[in-house]
Amino acid sequence: MSQEPDRESAEAAAAAYEAALGDARGDRRARGAFYTPPALVAWILDRALTPETRRVLDPACGTGHFLVAAARRLGDVRAVHGSDLDPEAVRLARARLAALDPTVPAEEIAARVRVADGLESWAGEAFDAVVGNPPFLGQLRRRTAGQTGGLGAYTDTSAAFLHRSLSLVRPGGIVALVQPLSVLAARDAGPVRAGVAERGAVVDFWCHERPVFEGTPVLTCVPVVRAGATGGVGPDGWGALAAPSFGIPAVDLPTAAGVLGDVAACTADFRDQYYGLRPYVRDARPGEVAAPPPDHAPLVTSGLIDPAEPRWGSVPTRFARNPYDAPLVDLAALRAGPDPALARWAEARLVPKVLVAAQGRVIEAVADAAGGWLPSVPVLTVVPRGPEPGVLWRVLALTLAPPVVADAAARYLGTGLTPGSIKVSARQLSGLPLPTDRTAWAEGAELARRAQEAPSDERPEVLAAVGAAMTRAYGLDPEGDGAEVLAWWRDRLPRGDRAAAGTRR
Repeated sequence: MSQEPDRESAEAAAAAYEAALGDARGDRRARGAFYTPPALVAWILDRALTPETRRVLDPACGTGHFLVAAARRLGDVRAVHGSDLDPEAVRLARARLAALDPTVPAEEIAARVRVADGLESWAGEAFDAVVGNPPFLGQLRRRTAGQTGGLGAYTDTSAAFLHRSLSLVRPGGIVALVQPLSVLAARDAGPVRAGVAERGAVVDFWCHERPVFEGTPVLTCVPVVRAGATGGVGPDGWGALAAPSFGIPAVDLPTAAGVLGDVAACTADFRDQYYGLRPYVRDARPGEVAAPPPDHAPLVTSGLIDPAEPRWGSVPTRFARNPYDAPLVDLAALRAGPDPALARWAEARLVPKVLVAAQGRVIEAVADAAGGWLPSVPVLTVVPRGPEPGVLWRVLALTLAPPVVADAAARYLGTGLTPGSIKVSARQLSGLPLPTDRTAWAEGAELARRAQEAPSDERPEVLAAVGAAMTRAYGLDPEGDGAEVLAWWRDRLPRGDRAAAGTRR
């Protein structure tokens, strides 16, 4: 008798269960469960399975999409193994496999497909391939937090599965697990990327610029790791793998001239300053925008920073959930307040500096030549080292350099609020390489000063000239090998700047 009716019944039951979870979206989100499209399953198995493959594991198998597809390809239900914390999903995965080959005893399938935590269940076993789509959840939201080999508290569960799977695959075997795009550069995924470099190499890669899982905006990728392979990208270079999918041009920055941290101190402030400032912030009164009163400092938020354009007083902003037209910090009241550490912090920030927005479509920065502004968290502060004339504007020009921006966009891809935003930390700013052509850098610095001081209708043209000069400063010809990165940078400028510069919308 044909087993097709049983197979169809098992498939229909699995589809109905997934559809029910989709209707109960809160439950699906709570478990991080998003089922994999067939085309992505096929892409992964094309790279993970070979004629020599004998044992395959999906450590978070759900209803068994990877298990069933792998068993069909290999022609052997006994070759696949899986686990999941959802008993109903495991029951359905077992039923689907049983329908593929009714000659395999149910207890044998049950031994291979378990109700268990895949992070802990397969210790001591070795597989030819580990594949799947593990749950996407922050470790602080998991009951098993802290049980993933010393990974950071904010490491996503899916990245913990990738790290664990490296020890479950034999030499020469493949690990290919769906990951959130943040695995490419997130700080807490660093040990995972380092683990890959220690045990193998990324030999293939998939990502998409749009969400592929129904019901979630999370962007995803699949690093295909071969155990024992050498070469490939290092732990800090994974973003470059996804850059082409997001239209980010490749650049090779010189490193011989040193880094920004050699000429400036890059600092991030924290919630102590954020909450500490709240009692001392008020809106500017009429007339105070043009000339803030003594013992008051403009408070500069990320939203008030465009490339070489301070926007304090010209656009509204928010601080501590309150709207302001032009927020001022009452320094006299702050100094007389109960927190001397906060007063010392304010004095340390009231120096000539460059302020950098934590994230934007380019690296957005402005120079505070008079040293009269205070940064609002998460604005970053860059203070030049030493009294060398013009260094402040050199720092600003460096942050505007198209090759630097493109490298940061690729290197830190996936860490911003949106894939189009570039998020940088103080440490990352400090590591930006210095230009090798100092003549072009000096030209870019002077143009950066002119751009910030120019009237709004003239700024875009000068800003475009900054981009061209700083492209040359990094050894690229703006009309030759640097034309692509310069055009890409211009296209990412704020709308008014790129329109006035004649770039496409």
